[in-house]
Amino acid sequence: MQLATRENRHEEWVDVDFSHQAFDWFGAFGGTFVRCDFTETSFERFSVGHEGQTRFIDCRFQRTRFPLGNTHFFNARLQRCVFDGARLRDLRVDSAEFVDCVFRGRIWHTMFFGRPFMRGTLDREHNEWHGNDFSAADLVDVSFRDIDLHLQRWPDTAEYALIDRIDERVAAATASVRDWPDRVLAELNDLRDHTHRDPHGFVLVRRRELGHRLTPRLRDQLWALLVEDYNDDQT
Repeated sequence: MQLATRENRHEEWVDVDFSHQAFDWFGAFGGTFVRCDFTETSFERFSVGHEGQTRFIDCRFQRTRFPLGNTHFFNARLQRCVFDGARLRDLRVDSAEFVDCVFRGRIWHTMFFGRPFMRGTLDREHNEWHGNDFSAADLVDVSFRDIDLHLQRWPDTAEYALIDRIDERVAAATASVRDWPDRVLAELNDLRDHTHRDPHGFVLVRRRELGHRLTPRLRDQLWALLVEDYNDDQT
């Protein structure tokens, strides 16, 4: 397939079909994309949000192949967009806003930020982040920093839990597992010291990633202590 190059500068694209195309370079310097289709589009380089905010509204990214190590959502705003099986992997998304978007399929090793990394270069202190639906997403080592977790929708399964008071939960669990292997205590310490709380003190935890070095039996026991059996009277 022949590669194309597209550089967009403060333009508006409405109902444009970019599907099944292959781009060596796709850059957007400001501008707006409305109801554009990026189904099975592939990029060698993807970089948007330079020279003013680039907006994507009601766009579809189905099985879109964002390039590993060369995907950059800078000052971008994505609203009511659908990411369905798109390759979102190894990303640091620290200056983009997501509102009422839908995510389906696996997201790998990605960090989303609610505060712009270089706030002095933007006209805002916070990225707008709310109404996003991750209920059909498979989140593998994905973190949400300075983002209100209660304003998003999460998978409604026993694999995920939204919990608060992580310090108290870890303290209660530590008191219960003093006779367990040292690696269990190490996992608890990691959870306490390296988990990013949302502005209200909540964290999203995933059973499979809780103590990934533990046996399934120990992991389930630890999950029960932290999530299922914890109550305020323990502390």
